[in-house]
Amino acid sequence: MDEMSSAVETEMAEVVDVDKAIDEAERENLSDVSGKVHISEDVITELARQSLVKISGIQPASSSIASKLGLGRKVTEGVKVSIDEGDSPSISVDAFVMVKYGLRIPDLAWDVQETIKNELESMTGYTVNYVNIYVQGVYFNDPKTDTSLEETTPPDKSVGDLYPDGKTDGHPSVLPEDQG
Repeated sequence: MDEMSSAVETEMAEVVDVDKAIDEAERENLSDVSGKVHISEDVITELARQSLVKISGIQPASSSIASKLGLGRKVTEGVKVSIDEGDSPSISVDAFVMVKYGLRIPDLAWDVQETIKNELESMTGYTVNYVNIYVQGVYFNDPKTDTSLEETTPPDKSVGDLYPDGKTDGHPSVLPEDQG
């Protein structure tokens, strides 16, 4: 029984300590801490760009195309952001995109708007006024899955594996010192 009463006393001591901490916090009036959090335009631009690249069927427009339309403002990989620092900061976003051929553009544009808006609001706490979508073009091959530019030799194969007898038959990719 002594063990049980000891455990109860320990729990009571912990409860008292929590109450004591709350009382101390109220006395120190920690709720009076004030100040503003300013998030850099570059940070918000990068967050918007990362949101953009997550969407299947969409690619950020090249910076050269987007910068021509940016009218002197800084455009990073297809995204231009402006922040209104008021009592309640708000964000406006212009996204310059390329759409994969064969996909319905209005649906993708809506997905881009919703994704950027939701992610920026959840990550920054700022209100998003608008997300404008500028479709700059259409692309046909997804560079993430396009294998036309990859080497034809598998990376785990050596020349010796491809030519076990050491004869390369003059294959141009085999250097003379590689030949047996």
